[in-house]
Amino acid sequence: MKKNMTFNSLNSIIDDIFLILRDNNISESENLSRIQVEQWIHQYRAYLIKQDLDKGRDINESYVQTIGPLHISKVRNCPTDGYNYKSDEELPKFIDLHFGSGLICVKDLDGNLIQVGTETKAKYQINRKYTCNDYIAYLKGNHLYIVGPEHLEYVKIDGILEDPTSIGECFDRDDTPYPVPANMIPTIKDMIFSKELNLMLQMPNDTTNNSTNDVKVQ
Repeated sequence: MKKNMTFNSLNSIIDDIFLILRDNNISESENLSRIQVEQWIHQYRAYLIKQDLDKGRDINESYVQTIGPLHISKVRNCPTDGYNYKSDEELPKFIDLHFGSGLICVKDLDGNLIQVGTETKAKYQINRKYTCNDYIAYLKGNHLYIVGPEHLEYVKIDGILEDPTSIGECFDRDDTPYPVPANMIPTIKDMIFSKELNLMLQMPNDTTNNSTNDVKVQ
């Protein structure tokens, strides 16, 4: 049985764009691929979010996705450095912001927050008088690293991803709401039409949905 699409899912946004582009008639001979439209949606979402957050505004919860539980493995255990852990898997790419990355927070499985910092800050954490026993996490390359006083095995990450689908099986193009507020979706569509599809709207359209490409001028 075909699943019903969630309002404002990725596939429903793509379908809306095709319906508008082809006057509510999606032709089987359509040359524009859904993959290309999907990439435009991701790109303009990232652009609008960056524009919004670089102005210092609060993070809208609709932007945020959760990764995990994420398994981390010990890479070093030194009495002077504490435990040093690294995520087993590479992380998806977070959106690049003026003040840092789109990595918002790291938590253990009990929901306790783990401080997010830099590799340099993590190296000096063990020597800090009041926070030497606190965990600190940082990104390096495509992995998450955590330094702390005792054993950890799994964590969860909240963040803003450049490509929301890169979260893996947790993202369903039909059933997962696309991670933007509803009022941003018309802006994304408008930007795609004005910047990517403007010329296509002026081209002849196959209105009979057959192999002969019968057309009318819009």
